[in-house]
Amino acid sequence: MTRVIAALDTSMAAQPVLRTALALGKALGADVEALHVPVDGDRVPRSTAAEEHVPLRTAHGPVAGALIHAAEEEDVIGLVIGARGSPLGRRPLGSTALVVATSLSKPLVVVPPDARRPGELRRVLVPLEGAGAGSHAPRAIIALAEEAELDVIVLHVLEEESLPLFTDQPQHEHPARVREFLCRYCPWGIETVRLEVRVGRTDELVPLVAEQTDADVIALGWAQELAPGRAPIVRAVLERTHIPVLLVPVHADSEAASHRREESWSSLQSSPV
Repeated sequence: MTRVIAALDTSMAAQPVLRTALALGKALGADVEALHVPVDGDRVPRSTAAEEHVPLRTAHGPVAGALIHAAEEEDVIGLVIGARGSPLGRRPLGSTALVVATSLSKPLVVVPPDARRPGELRRVLVPLEGAGAGSHAPRAIIALAEEAELDVIVLHVLEEESLPLFTDQPQHEHPARVREFLCRYCPWGIETVRLEVRVGRTDELVPLVAEQTDADVIALGWAQELAPGRAPIVRAVLERTHIPVLLVPVHADSEAASHRREESWSSLQSSPV
């Protein structure tokens, strides 16, 4: 049996983290386990886990290291963690979440402390960034949608200078462009996904479209770098959204890393729902 781990601390993010983990576990047919690394007591994690009837495990040591060690266990398919302790924080990630996100080799779900409607998982928004965006839409996300009966919305943002020329038969040209795009960048899910096209700035539109389409999670591939000037889309989404964000490690320059990522997701494709 596979597991999803919910990392609980004493902040207000504990409840939305656990409810998101339960929704993910239900969709994937995985058990859910709560994990707490004591720093300033355990009353909130214990009461939160007890309320949802989820077993709570305690680990010791540096918090980030303990979470990463637990999540790297073979039967764990994903970790759910709070983005930061308070909605007032302007950083995209708190210090612990940042270390975990940039180190963990498996999928990570980052949950805002003020996540809206936590606990539901029906629709996934998958932004594609630029012409080389195929790697940013891991095919396992599309396969997961088929297995878990999730709706997948692929978002493609056009910069103004890249807008296609208008024709006198848009009713024919637009469907053709949509199908050509899906065939080129996500052919494994052409009959499953719905394509949304917007014009503007990707960093501004991803959180907005997630709200407009009533998405329950935003799935982003990334190279696990959040230094200034890197991963602007990931940074913007984490700063602005009230929706859980699924971060999938993508290392285009490493065949071995890509193979490991595919293996970590293979269990999702075969998990019972």
